[in-house]
Amino acid sequence: MALNYKNATSALSSQQLSLLDDIAASFDVSDKQLDHIVAKMQSELFRGLSRNRTSELYMSPSFVHHNTKPQGDSIALGMAIDATGRRIRIASVYFDSNGAAAHTETQVFVTPPAVAQSANDFFNFVAYCIRDFVQSHALEEHAQATGSHLPLGITIGLPVDNKKTKGSTMHCNVSELAKEDSLDLCGKNVGWRLCDSALRSYMPVRVTSVTNNVVSALVAARFHDKGSRVAAAFNHGINAAYFEKLHLVEKLSNNSEAAGENEIAINTEIGRFGSVRESLPRTMWDCRLDRESRCPNTRALEKLVADQYLGEIARNLITDFVDNLLIFSTRTDVHELNTPYVFHTAYMAPIIEDCSEDLATVGALFAAEFNIETSLADRQIIRALCQIVAGRAARISGAVLTALVLKASDPSSSNSVSVALSGALFDVNNDIYEQTVASMKKLLARKSAAHASVYFQDHGDELIGAAVNAACL
Repeated sequence: MALNYKNATSALSSQQLSLLDDIAASFDVSDKQLDHIVAKMQSELFRGLSRNRTSELYMSPSFVHHNTKPQGDSIALGMAIDATGRRIRIASVYFDSNGAAAHTETQVFVTPPAVAQSANDFFNFVAYCIRDFVQSHALEEHAQATGSHLPLGITIGLPVDNKKTKGSTMHCNVSELAKEDSLDLCGKNVGWRLCDSALRSYMPVRVTSVTNNVVSALVAARFHDKGSRVAAAFNHGINAAYFEKLHLVEKLSNNSEAAGENEIAINTEIGRFGSVRESLPRTMWDCRLDRESRCPNTRALEKLVADQYLGEIARNLITDFVDNLLIFSTRTDVHELNTPYVFHTAYMAPIIEDCSEDLATVGALFAAEFNIETSLADRQIIRALCQIVAGRAARISGAVLTALVLKASDPSSSNSVSVALSGALFDVNNDIYEQTVASMKKLLARKSAAHASVYFQDHGDELIGAAVNAACL
């Protein structure tokens, strides 16, 4: 695919343009390569449902209440814990007489750094958060008036094993995959510990469900739109969940809890795709980033498209221009640019969106953030590199979403598959969001496959999903 960076490279020398073209060629992902990614992803999605766990994807089933409305005139709580444990959000959701979410109040708690390093201290802090929220929002009175505990659904940014429809919170372990995350809960039964935290809050609260964040987002999507079958979050990391026909989940074929269920939510942990079977096109810059990361040889897809990494890829490209003496004045101090991850992905949006002749926004950003004065050629190079990195991420993300839509769609139905997207990457990079959706729709059209409609989820929708799941138990 030809990138449009050449529309604004008038100030570049032949040497600068030559290096830029070489980089663009390395990052180009052809239609054939996209088809290959879709096929490989579909294969891994199918393999992940089998008993023998040969897939590199996690593919964890979660029984959730996706076709039941909450009881009218009721309140349920949702709690979201991020993967680092540094932030806890709690929301109370009031469901009106029709079971619709009519009113929501949310509070954010910042975990003290020392607390996040110890599981015991962390769960003590969770108990404090529950108590503070219930008291601050006068929810004890509501519980006393109704004569029942407030149901609390907890959603967590870690992969959890949750395969039971009843009593699931007591048997909800954090997967071994979480050893790559900074919150030390790997292998722990978070269901039991969170139930214990609720008890020790001495509040009328009962934990009824524990799910992964993207599964909760999927529940929220289905709550708003019955056609929703896929939810994908593009944040610091990426993940996706979808609804699967239960009879296709071989690993649950002997699970007595599955009786009466037709569909089940699948948490894919899709950021791990490509780590084992080299299914993704990677450049020397990707290999460098992977080698220097804190979790090398894992999460290959994530390192090509996630918010955490795109800015770092762009920084590495800029410093290669520096090493070749093809950007900035030789008298310019570029020491700060040598710091890994100092060039945030959020910078890419205003850089790409700057369509002025002198690229003033690009110049102002580098002056303010890095104390670097830039020439027009410098600014054109920086913008072009950001376009190249963003364009590749969008095309690959579109291919991944295509595979998910194809897996989640019902071949016997002509109904559109609704895809819910969310995440910090799309929040601040509308260009990447639009290119991702366009890439997915183009691939689906080329395959004459299922039609997909896309909508962007509101921030915090996973809290709604957690509360809905809790209220329906």
